[in-house]
Amino acid sequence: MSMPVGRPHAEPLGDAPRERIWGSRLGWLTGVDDNGRFLVDFGGNTEGPLPAKRTINLTSEVVRAAVATRQFAVLLFEDGDPRLPLVIGLEQGHSSTPLLDVMLDTAGIEPEPVPAPTEARVDGQRVEIEGKDEIVLRCGQASITMRSNGKVVIRGVYVETQSSGVNRIKGGSVQVN
Repeated sequence: MSMPVGRPHAEPLGDAPRERIWGSRLGWLTGVDDNGRFLVDFGGNTEGPLPAKRTINLTSEVVRAAVATRQFAVLLFEDGDPRLPLVIGLEQGHSSTPLLDVMLDTAGIEPEPVPAPTEARVDGQRVEIEGKDEIVLRCGQASITMRSNGKVVIRGVYVETQSSGVNRIKGGSVQVN
């Protein structure tokens, strides 16, 4: 059973029996010791800042900011022992400029490619699909390929053109077979 935050233990943590802390507890970073371990404190701790193991990597700037602002750290305790804290994360505050934060965080990072849609439904007056080098429409053994050099290739097992008016073939030269 854990003690409420801010309420001291009934007895000092020295060698006397101590109440186990099961589950997470909010504490805060107070600094870093000579071995690079985080020093943490939490409500109910009577021994002062304790060295802690950690599951997260933080830059020295983030640690300094967390210490300066007394940012909450999420703590667990090995076997429930309040003398053996483990830092598993820092509480993330709410930003007053979340869009700007995202833009600054992703500056210089290429966005992940958007996967190509597997199906497109369009019901507008005009549809334009543009490719830099080539566009291929394919269905089974049939395909229409349009290339940037102006060449259009229509392939299929059976190709049919049908018109209720004139079916015209124009070109610099026309070859049949």
